[in-house]
Amino acid sequence: MAADQPNPAHAHATGLAPLPDHQDVQTRSWQELWRRHAHVITPLRARGLQCDIEFGLSTYNVRVSLPDDSYLVISPPHDPPSERPPGDPEGWIATREHPDDQTLFEVIYDSAPSNDPGAPQRPEARHGGSAQPLIEAIDHRLAQLGLLPHPVSPHENSHVPPARALPPASPKAAPPARRTP
Repeated sequence: MAADQPNPAHAHATGLAPLPDHQDVQTRSWQELWRRHAHVITPLRARGLQCDIEFGLSTYNVRVSLPDDSYLVISPPHDPPSERPPGDPEGWIATREHPDDQTLFEVIYDSAPSNDPGAPQRPEARHGGSAQPLIEAIDHRLAQLGLLPHPVSPHENSHVPPARALPPASPKAAPPARRTP
């Protein structure tokens, strides 16, 4: 079974962060969405970040839990609705948010094509739906914030997750320990 497929025993063998702990993990539809987003999820799980798939406003999103209790939402553009399949968008938007602090809202990456002809072109837009620049931008920002549980060294390819051993997961995965300065 590939490292990007939902199998908790295999996750420990490959050094990936644990799967989410909810009943949807066992459904075929959730597993298919997980598979379609594996190119985004697997590199993040290799960095020790727990990921999940959830339905947002009009799209399926990858939600990434961060050590400071904030989270990332990685999604395709919401408007206009896309005919492309989940996991293969025209572009990606990654935001950092916090459930208890509404002032913490940060756009980390936005490669969505602009529908406004007068709007300045964002540098990321040239990457479209490519996952590697998205992962690199997330790595960069989370490293700046000290929120990467397992940082990737500059010589490692961000698309090929390194094998790292993680401690065994409890049945109810506990949030990662907070870093102290």
